[in-house]
Amino acid sequence: MKRATRIGVIICIMLTSSNSVGYYYYMCIWKEIVNKNIDNPQIIVGFADFHDQQHSINRQQQVDFDQILLKKLATYNGKLIVEDLCSVNNDGRMNCCNFGIHSEQGVLGRLADKAREAGVGVDNVEYRYCRVAGISPLLNKLNQNPSSFKSAVAIDTLSLHKEVIDEINTIKNYNDGKILNAVYKNAIASVNKELLRINFGNSSRQKKITIADYCSKFSHNQYRQELEKLCIFDSSLIDMKIIHSIVTSPQTRYIVIAAGGAHIEQMNTMLKKIGYALVFATPQPLCLTLKKLVNINNNTQPEDIPQPIDIAAVSKFIN
Repeated sequence: MKRATRIGVIICIMLTSSNSVGYYYYMCIWKEIVNKNIDNPQIIVGFADFHDQQHSINRQQQVDFDQILLKKLATYNGKLIVEDLCSVNNDGRMNCCNFGIHSEQGVLGRLADKAREAGVGVDNVEYRYCRVAGISPLLNKLNQNPSSFKSAVAIDTLSLHKEVIDEINTIKNYNDGKILNAVYKNAIASVNKELLRINFGNSSRQKKITIADYCSKFSHNQYRQELEKLCIFDSSLIDMKIIHSIVTSPQTRYIVIAAGGAHIEQMNTMLKKIGYALVFATPQPLCLTLKKLVNINNNTQPEDIPQPIDIAAVSKFIN
């Protein structure tokens, strides 16, 4: 797939803080056991990234991922599923209203593009380009007026609403068996309920409201919490896209997923339901709930900071 054309001037926006350089803190390996008679069962490798702490391991993990994992996936015609806002997604998108996302220091940043360049099949499940471009600057500088951010003034809430509705309509058409279809249905119902509560507006005939106008109505005491809710209320749709990408690639021997920890956790739950066995996992840090991952910069406790993993350990499973 060709890299999406950038129109006009792209404003680079960091996803969290300007000092953020993520790293992988968790790895899990799953093996297909539904068909026990096959000689080479499908292997699923999940990597969870930690966004918000500087760490010297960042660059080494990027090199290891490129030199070890991407090369192995290319050799075995494997597949990468990734949550990457810095690369074009499978619908050809990678910006919103001329605003692009820059977080290439993070381990997920530009990973989809690098995999494609290496000849690896890629499914970039990210779609929240307008959301992140419009809201992340507000989260980074909570004391500034929303109207002081160009992206928040330029992007309207209908764009945010459309991003979600487009994904819901796509997931409605998934047909991956009784178990997963029920999971998809519940996820869609939950996100639709949140959409009604948020009330972005759902008609092009309505007066357009900018993100800046919308967010300026939040109370001072709840400002950060409301912004965070806007960022994560539909995260289950990413979970659905990841598992759908896995089950619709039954002939792919090796699949690697690189995403946020909450998505990898949900992937683990669903893989178990549909006949995969966990054969290896690094220790899962305690207390790393999605809420704490979002708030980690403000109130970090030592026990909340996970340790980086050795990516090279995956070599014993992909051979």
